[in-house]
Amino acid sequence: MVLKTVAPLAAAAFIAVPVAAQDIVPIISPGQAAEGVFNRARMEEQARRQREKDAGQEASSDTPSDSRPAPGTPEFQKQACDNRPIYRRQYGEDHPQVQKLEALCKASGY
Repeated sequence: MVLKTVAPLAAAAFIAVPVAAQDIVPIISPGQAAEGVFNRARMEEQARRQREKDAGQEASSDTPSDSRPAPGTPEFQKQACDNRPIYRRQYGEDHPQVQKLEALCKASGY
């Protein structure tokens, strides 16, 4: 009895599977795959060059660089105090952090 009810269902499932499999289209074409490989290689090369550039800058830290001064240094503090008008314009004079910056700059003598 069980075989009589299961056999037609199994046969229908086996017939439907190949028909459905024919409708599956490739999600990515070979051209798109090649383009992805190319773009990944480009990004890895760019990242490698950036790492080498960063390592070179760290090695030559004796020379002055065009980058911003390190936080906590007197140059950084002077730059922050020099930028007070920008912060006032951006956040307003009554902003708590602007007021704190004013007090710190006044205490530092800038």
